[in-house]
Amino acid sequence: MVCVAALSACASTPANAPTSAPAAAVAPAPAAAAPTTSRGAQLLALAGRANAPTRADIERLFGAADITRQDGAGIALTYRLNTCALLLIFTADAHNAMRLADAHPTARQSGQAAPTLDQCASEAEARRA
Repeated sequence: MVCVAALSACASTPANAPTSAPAAAVAPAPAAAAPTTSRGAQLLALAGRANAPTRADIERLFGAADITRQDGAGIALTYRLNTCALLLIFTADAHNAMRLADAHPTARQSGQAAPTLDQCASEAEARRA
């Protein structure tokens, strides 16, 4: 019985609240628009995961790399674009498929801000088109 009285007291209107004014309706905040992400950026974001893209997937999307380097069991592809350079590191998975392990976008010129992965991936895709 005491619990019911305590709960009903919590639900009552505070003594200093105006009783004649209607409660203000709070409109929900508009949902933020999802950022546009290129197909290339979506693939590059999978780096290091079991479902990361293979070297063939990346080359189908971006074309042949400007620089290819093989070190031991790993491969590094570098795409030199107008405003950025994109370094992609591949390692063999359990089935010996070369999968993307890491992706690094950098500015092409000293002193410029580093581009985002999406910016660099979009530029790589546009070069291929």
